[in-house]
Amino acid sequence: MKQSSPQNVCFSSSDRKECLNGEIALISKTIREKKDFILATHIQPDGDAIGSILGLGLFLKKMGKKVFVSWGQSSKSDEQNGKTNLIIPKQYSFLPGLELLSDPSECPKTTECFIALDCASFERLGNLKECSKKATFFINIDHHHDNSRFAHINYIDENSPATAEMVYQIIKQMEGEMDRDIATCLYLGLVTDTGRFQYSNTNKRAFQMVLSLLDYGVIPSEIFHNVYENVTSSYLRLLGRVLKNIKFVSEVAYAKVSQSDLISTGVEIEETENLINFLRSIGEAKVAAIIKETSDGKWKVSLRSKNKIDVSKVAGCFGGGGHRNAAGYSSEKNYGETIKLMLEALKDL
Repeated sequence: MKQSSPQNVCFSSSDRKECLNGEIALISKTIREKKDFILATHIQPDGDAIGSILGLGLFLKKMGKKVFVSWGQSSKSDEQNGKTNLIIPKQYSFLPGLELLSDPSECPKTTECFIALDCASFERLGNLKECSKKATFFINIDHHHDNSRFAHINYIDENSPATAEMVYQIIKQMEGEMDRDIATCLYLGLVTDTGRFQYSNTNKRAFQMVLSLLDYGVIPSEIFHNVYENVTSSYLRLLGRVLKNIKFVSEVAYAKVSQSDLISTGVEIEETENLINFLRSIGEAKVAAIIKETSDGKWKVSLRSKNKIDVSKVAGCFGGGGHRNAAGYSSEKNYGETIKLMLEALKDL
């Protein structure tokens, strides 16, 4: 299917609220009318990405819809049956709805509606891009300010604390039937993307959503335990290596996680999402970076910043993206060149 021009792109602040309401209404109408859906998020998904696709997936299943849920990469091979399987980061393995997830290779060839969640650019859909092109309706739901508005219908709200909160707004507008499982997934997305309600994107909408989700039986302490207090001894050994080898240059704290580090400690790269928070906690560091070596020899750069330092500009220079204070990108350069280019780009902020 030939991609059509994006709809509902608003630039005036005076009519932004009306425009967003129109986008929600259009998405709600599409969800009611269509039967088949593909839900996808970005490669190497974080908590907001996984919580959003599972929360919306469970809601659609509750409505009797046919739903395929995945993200655009296979993370691990299963040599016994020749299939590939998505790796669920250990800290999210407690979530309801995991049974909805399928390998991207099993994606249906056609669908009535493809919904991308928490995905700032078309390229980050990975090998699900072709599936999206064949959909009758292509919807893009995201809160990243640098979203490229690549779909037919674009619901982009940079003032939302998390994509999970935007899914919550859709369900609320539809007067849909929420339950504890859906609420747990959406809470997970919210609590991780706001840094446990400590990052600058934490706002009134976040706490209003939490208040509502508590009515459905969400237990914050259980989610906190699973996500932040459930590490392995292997993870702690890796953490020790990272902390021992922190470098500090011009108020930038950075550290490397190589494939040999991962293999020798027995930690999967998907388990390392929270490592960067230890570097971000360094008082004199204005920017923190973790540079991880992927299995194909590339380097995944994760950036965090404080106050008004916009690391998404740096990520954007290298084909990545994200938020003002949390962004990332991939590099095919060697480690030394990757660090050199990153530090040079950060000097301009």
